[in-house]
Amino acid sequence: MDGVILSGRGTHPGVYRAAAHDALREVGVDVRTRTPDAEKPTDTSELLEPLEAVRYSPTVDDACSRLGVDRDAWWRVRERHASRRTNARVRSGARPTYPDVDALAALSADRPLALVTNNRTATAEFVAAYCVPGRFDAVVGRQPTIESYRRRKPEPDFLKRGLTALGVESGYYVGDRETDVIAARRADLEAVVVDRPHVDLDAFAIEPDHVVDSLDRIEAVVDD
Repeated sequence: MDGVILSGRGTHPGVYRAAAHDALREVGVDVRTRTPDAEKPTDTSELLEPLEAVRYSPTVDDACSRLGVDRDAWWRVRERHASRRTNARVRSGARPTYPDVDALAALSADRPLALVTNNRTATAEFVAAYCVPGRFDAVVGRQPTIESYRRRKPEPDFLKRGLTALGVESGYYVGDRETDVIAARRADLEAVVVDRPHVDLDAFAIEPDHVVDSLDRIEAVVDD
């Protein structure tokens, strides 16, 4: 989805920074003043970096523990706010779709399509309904849990869920990065990479089965 349907490689880092603070406030922590049970204001700036980061790392666990926050509860709220903010950026036009998404009309006319992404399910469902309505028969994204985050591509889990949802056993996976190719291989799918401006094919350690410069070219690939 990111880099294929939505322009740019991924969610803007500012979305995650803001969502982290949204979530902290919602779970009752004001990091500007003090940590829970502290007798005086405490400098918590060093705890914010892992919480504001785009990606989860074990340092999130330590930061939440030191702030007296339930990690899983905070993560669920953070993911919800990240989707809310991402969806607002898409709706406002701050993050547009690529012009060639119109090609999905022909692709979906006589074949089942699933939108499978590492992004959050709430954002994937919004993009499918708002940006390309009626094009996808199934939508698979990550759930708001650490465990689901760990099952992202290059693990094949999400792709296999997409196959199950469509009731098929084979097909093509279209992406824009090396992890997409690896996940496709692990799910026994043919990997198609869309060579967007941010894509560096020379940096891939594994070659995709097909490379196209536009979504308009995919129909020729699958019909070959």
